[in-house]
Amino acid sequence: MIELNELGAWQPQQKAFTALFAPAELSVVEDARRSVRADRRHIAYCVYENPFARAGGIFAVASHLPKALRAAGESVTVLSPFHRNLSTTPPYYSLHYLGEVDVPFGGRDVRVELFEHFDRFENRWVLMQAWGFFDADGGPDGSNPYAHVHSWQLLRDSLFACAAVPYVLARLGLRSDLVVHAQDWQMASTALTVKQAALGGHLDSAAVVLTSHNPYDHPLPAPNLSWITNRLGPERWPFGSDTVYQRMVPVTDAPLSTVSPGFAAELTTDPLQANHFAAHLQGVYKAHQVVGIDNPLFGEPTPPFSSDGVRAARVGSTDVILEEKLAKRRQLLQILSEYKDPRILGGLDAGAGAPLTELPEEVPVFLMFGRLDPGQKGFDVFARAIEGFDQGEAKFILTPIAGGGGPYLDDLRLLAEKRKGDVAVFPFRMERGYLEAMAGATYAVMPSLYEPFGAATEAYLAGTPVVARSTGGLMGQVADFASGPADATGFLLREKLPLGASWPGIINAGGPGHRTGIPLYVMIAEALFDRLQEAARLWRADRRAYARLLGNLFDKAASFSGERSAAGYQALYDAACDPSPRF
Repeated sequence: MIELNELGAWQPQQKAFTALFAPAELSVVEDARRSVRADRRHIAYCVYENPFARAGGIFAVASHLPKALRAAGESVTVLSPFHRNLSTTPPYYSLHYLGEVDVPFGGRDVRVELFEHFDRFENRWVLMQAWGFFDADGGPDGSNPYAHVHSWQLLRDSLFACAAVPYVLARLGLRSDLVVHAQDWQMASTALTVKQAALGGHLDSAAVVLTSHNPYDHPLPAPNLSWITNRLGPERWPFGSDTVYQRMVPVTDAPLSTVSPGFAAELTTDPLQANHFAAHLQGVYKAHQVVGIDNPLFGEPTPPFSSDGVRAARVGSTDVILEEKLAKRRQLLQILSEYKDPRILGGLDAGAGAPLTELPEEVPVFLMFGRLDPGQKGFDVFARAIEGFDQGEAKFILTPIAGGGGPYLDDLRLLAEKRKGDVAVFPFRMERGYLEAMAGATYAVMPSLYEPFGAATEAYLAGTPVVARSTGGLMGQVADFASGPADATGFLLREKLPLGASWPGIINAGGPGHRTGIPLYVMIAEALFDRLQEAARLWRADRRAYARLLGNLFDKAASFSGERSAAGYQALYDAACDPSPRF
């Protein structure tokens, strides 16, 4: 890991470049990088998701970070494939047509049509349409750009998008002073295609940086690599030739960035990352180095409580801010008491069949939201912790975006049946009530197995403290009550790693039942239960301390500003374009 303030001293691994390029070629590539002028650079932000093709948090970053970069004085264009078959994609002829360009790929030229779209933040998107590519069917709901019938199609389309980027930029008149900012493995091969474009005279000056939003990588065997280059022999790739990241990370022009300092450290130190997800990348990460730059907020930083309430809470006067929080709670209980949808699993009441609106004030309400991703989010961990509560001791709202059934949704269904009145599961995107749930809950719960950035700030902006596992970005977002009540925003948990801890056993389990016999899993669930109990006690017995949590939330969220995130990436761009010679 490398810190932001150390970027000026960073140097690439020379053998990655000297193995890939002949001396004369390397001179051209290096001149192209060194010629990028910081005072007139243009950021080409390359991402596989876009306003019409969303699958997770990457699109949110791709909307808010370019906006922040523009506010910081950068010129930015966002490039993305046009995934024409998705249910969320409009007809291409409804967009502004910019022109077309031929892209060499796999021994033939492929025509790419370009369309322009401005999103609600006034970010300029250039969408790349090519017949025979970017034709994912979108999976069960038709909206997932990564969901192809055959897995090899995603690799093909990703490599083609990377091949197209330099030709598209040239077609747009953007040939000089470029920083190509690639996102994830899908766009990582621009590290090679942009340099080849400089060698071919298509681009005059350009550098490439790469951000990894998650630990995912993809195999890249030579036959597939041959679609974009003839530099194929294993001797060309000294850091490995099995995957996209092994090949491409070492030939980017700055350290690999990821979306929080905590996750940057975990990529080489946390057993789940270092020994499981990214075991094959440890040499790459340690040689090339990783820097963590926090994401910007994904919402407007509007205080959830009045300034009078916050000021009073900080000096021990809690009445105002607590009444504001209780008003949000009453609104939530009213909405849930009227919520009718046959898809809801279980339901909440105030005990003995009493209406939910009569729920005693001392009973806390816990909320967990997010994707039902058993390899990351930990809904089943939350379920195990819930099982430890007495009936009526607390209420639990779970809003997993399920995308289908399976054993992990069945687990939540069984929990809701066993704990009638205490557990309500909304396994769909709530058409109403979601914001009220976020604002009215006593705590939001985030027991993630790993979390590159996390969503604690989303809960804070709604006015809700967080109980979270201490991992990745959540380590920086949640100020732990145990470490200092005066500045706390919630509770952090971290299990003590047992001997023989089996992350693969947890990640590869066929369902929750296969996890419950794994000591590490049991310890995570027990640690979560302990912190939930502590959080519940604080709500019941120490409202002054709880009110102080509320008073700290907005300032903590606001510290993850667009300005701070943009400044971090500007430092990364400066490092990539450092005019000092490297070879």
